[in-house]
Amino acid sequence: MLSSMDDNSISMSDITAFLRRRRLQIAATFLVVFAAVVVVTLLMPKIYESHMKVLVKNERADMIVSPDHSDNAEYRGQVSENEINSEIEILTSNDLLRDVVVKNGLDRRQHFSDPAVNIERAVNALHKNLVVSPVRKSNVILVEYSDIDPHKAASVLTSLADLYLEEHLKVHGTPGSYEFFKAQTEKYEGDLRTAEAQVADLRQRDNIIAPAEQRELALQKAADAQSALNQTETQISEYSQKIADLRAQLRSIQPRVVTQTRTSSNEYSVERLHTMLAELQNHRTQLLAKFQPGDRMVQEADQEIADTQAALAGAKKLTGQDQATDVNPLYQSLQIEVAKQEAELAGAQSGREALSHQLWDYRKQSMKLADDSTAFDDLLRTQKAAEDNYALYVKKTEEARIAESLDKEKIANVAIAESPLEPHLPSKPNKAMNFLLGGMFAAFFSVALAFVSEYFRDTVSEPRELEELTRLSVLARSYGD
Repeated sequence: MLSSMDDNSISMSDITAFLRRRRLQIAATFLVVFAAVVVVTLLMPKIYESHMKVLVKNERADMIVSPDHSDNAEYRGQVSENEINSEIEILTSNDLLRDVVVKNGLDRRQHFSDPAVNIERAVNALHKNLVVSPVRKSNVILVEYSDIDPHKAASVLTSLADLYLEEHLKVHGTPGSYEFFKAQTEKYEGDLRTAEAQVADLRQRDNIIAPAEQRELALQKAADAQSALNQTETQISEYSQKIADLRAQLRSIQPRVVTQTRTSSNEYSVERLHTMLAELQNHRTQLLAKFQPGDRMVQEADQEIADTQAALAGAKKLTGQDQATDVNPLYQSLQIEVAKQEAELAGAQSGREALSHQLWDYRKQSMKLADDSTAFDDLLRTQKAAEDNYALYVKKTEEARIAESLDKEKIANVAIAESPLEPHLPSKPNKAMNFLLGGMFAAFFSVALAFVSEYFRDTVSEPRELEELTRLSVLARSYGD
């Protein structure tokens, strides 16, 4: 090995000398390697590549099988990366590829005795030759397949597309949902009819139209009756107090009062006594004509005259008084007022009894309406729940029917944007690219081999190399052929 090759500072003259010395070796090595690349390229089997594009979209809403009242269809406008990856996984699933292998007879290319082994090896080969990748910044999946048979390359992708659409609908679909929702719809329809019949029966039996309003009206009537009863009680108390006061006043007032008083003298008695006195004096005169003044008869006549004179004097002094009385009007008015108040009291007491009965009836009616209202509300809630469930499952049934119809028509959220075509030009080998890369490799390899050979040579070809080996100066050199 020469020390000059170890020097870190290699001059341009060294490189030129190196290429001149190894030009034949480099040319021979280049030609051999490039010829090998050309031969290998020409002998390589032709590989035909077919491709298709799958568009992932969200135009069809996914049906959600659930018993809730939320919207059954889940619609997503944007396609997420997860959805793209999910579709890629479906495209490359073993079950799907196995069906493609069997349908296109790829397992017959294998020559094992066990058919299951042939199918599995064919699936692995299909995995290897199938390239599935998302197109950047799009909702498109690019599927490429290479095969030595151009017709087989297109037919494999065509089968893959058909089977993939069926598998997509199977994975995203809900088989049997229409029958399930239809059965649930019939069940809730029966529950709704039963609830409606129970509500109608309760209305007819208890005469319930609007229990809440009826109960409110009964309570209002009960409140009004209670208020009227309280007022009646107050009136009864007032009437009783007035009657007591009036009776106390009656006891302190006379029933009759003097309306007229007349005073008169005793004229008739005086005239009568005068007449008697005149008669007694005439009788004495007649007695004196017959008897002496001292005679007993005359003295008796004198005594009678004296008595009559005394009576006449008393009669002149005596006067008569006449009084006229009548019913006391105040007493009478108080009696009328008492009668009036007693009549009012009797009316108030009678009204109290009637109001008490009304109040009891209203309270009883409100309590009954409260019980009926609870039962009625329960029935209404049951009817409303059955009605909501029935409407929900009618809607779900229709959506399930539409979903199954879409599945039958193979209308899905994926579509074959570009169908596979049978290629006419091979994709491999790429002769121009192979020749270009082969030439570059041959050049690199030939130069590298020449460098290695130069590195390990043990001869001296340049004066500088000799000077480095001998530590002596070279004075002259000769150039020979």
